[in-house]
Amino acid sequence: MEEVQIIIGVPGKWKNRTELIQAVASNGDGYLMAGYIIHNTKKDVCFEVEVYEHDPHLTEAFSYAGSFEDGLLDEIEHHTLTVYVIANINGFEDLKELVDVGASLLKSGGLAVKVETAGIAHTKDEWFQLLENKDYLSIYSHFVTLIGDEESYFSCGMKAFELPDVMTSSSISPEEAADLLNNFNLYNIIEQPSFKEGETFSLEQNSPLYKIAFINECRYEKEDVFFNPFGFIHLFQA
Repeated sequence: MEEVQIIIGVPGKWKNRTELIQAVASNGDGYLMAGYIIHNTKKDVCFEVEVYEHDPHLTEAFSYAGSFEDGLLDEIEHHTLTVYVIANINGFEDLKELVDVGASLLKSGGLAVKVETAGIAHTKDEWFQLLENKDYLSIYSHFVTLIGDEESYFSCGMKAFELPDVMTSSSISPEEAADLLNNFNLYNIIEQPSFKEGETFSLEQNSPLYKIAFINECRYEKEDVFFNPFGFIHLFQA
C-alpha cells in the first residue's frame, strides 16, 4: 500500500514561533507543539508540522482555492507564519483527526485552512462546521475538489481516502460532470466496491452508462503535492 500524505496549511498572525506554541498550549483543545510535531497525549495523536515565515504569494493562493471575503484576504495578506500539518493517512479516522488538529490551530489564532494536497481552502466557519459533522460527505467536500479543462473534468484529492481520482470527457456539461464525479467518488468511498476494468456505472437506472478504465496518474509528477499514487478511473460513455 502506498503511503499517503495529506497536508493542510493554516496561516496566522502570531508574532513568532514562541507565541504560536503558547497559543496552541492555551487554546488548542489539548494539542501541544514541540519541535517539528503537534501532538495530543490524551488522544495519542501526533502529526509532523513545518512552520514558514510570511509568504507574499499566500493570499493569491487562498483566493484561487476558496471563496473569501476581502476582509479575510486582507488578514491573510498580513499573516506572519503558516503552520503546515503533514499527516500520514491510513483510514477515515485519520482524516477526522486531521480535521481536529486543523480546528485546534484555528482556535489558537489561525485564519483559515488550505488543503494543500487538493488545492481547496476553507474559512474558519466552514472548518468548524466540518468539525461538528465529520461524516463522509462533509469530509469529502472539504478534501476533494473538481477541475475542468478543454478535454476533461476530473477530481483532485481522493488520495485522502486512499482511492483513485476520477475523470470524464468534457463533452458533457459542467453540471452533469460534477454530478457524475461527485456521486461516483462518494459511492467509491462509502460502498468500497471492487470495480473491474470494463465494468459499467450509471447514476440511476435510466441514466447514461459509463465504462470504467483504470489509468496511471497522468496529470502530475510524483513529486507534485497533487500526485495521486492510486491513479485515475476514467469514465467513458458506453
